[in-house]
Amino acid sequence: MKNNAFNKASDDLYLLLNRGYPKTYALRFVCDHYCLKNEERYLLSRTVFSKSYIIKTKEKKVSLKDIKKSFLFIDGYNVIITTESVLMGKAFVSMDGLLRDTRNVSKKHRITKETFESINLIMNLLEKYPPKNTQVLLDKMMSKSGKLAQIIRHEMEERNLKGGSEAVSSVDHELKNCNGIVATNDSAIISEISKFIDIPSKIKISKET
Repeated sequence: MKNNAFNKASDDLYLLLNRGYPKTYALRFVCDHYCLKNEERYLLSRTVFSKSYIIKTKEKKVSLKDIKKSFLFIDGYNVIITTESVLMGKAFVSMDGLLRDTRNVSKKHRITKETFESINLIMNLLEKYPPKNTQVLLDKMMSKSGKLAQIIRHEMEERNLKGGSEAVSSVDHELKNCNGIVATNDSAIISEISKFIDIPSKIKISKET
């Protein structure tokens, strides 16, 4: 997908962000200037960040050992969809060092065999580094979110993991105001919290070793 126009757009966007331009406007200006396609615009929005944001993100990032015996709140669809993308070979590392997906399926997500495999991998990881309590939050507006929450609760019970999973009206609000470590790769949420973990990256590393 990357080409000369995309690379130039990436460089220009990085420059504008470092000069304090709002990302929404800078992204639109750069993408229109280079006539980028929608999928390239999506990829650029999830790839390029300002230097100050990158530094702050690295300071907030915690390791697996930090979630053990801690309160963990999981951005359900974000973590599951990114893990699915890892399994499908459609995930990439952004400028901030986090793993993100390239599929842009958020509102169109469906429960597939990759969904079940992703949940299994996530739960296996939590079983190895058991938090004191884990809450998996799903967007109530998403199709089958209640069913997915039920599947997750079952998997947690099978592994004796304390906590639960539920579909809520505003996942972002809940995560930004929780008292614990948040599992997410969503930059808007990361900007508002003090500690987070990139679970899909840990799964990718474990699969490669």
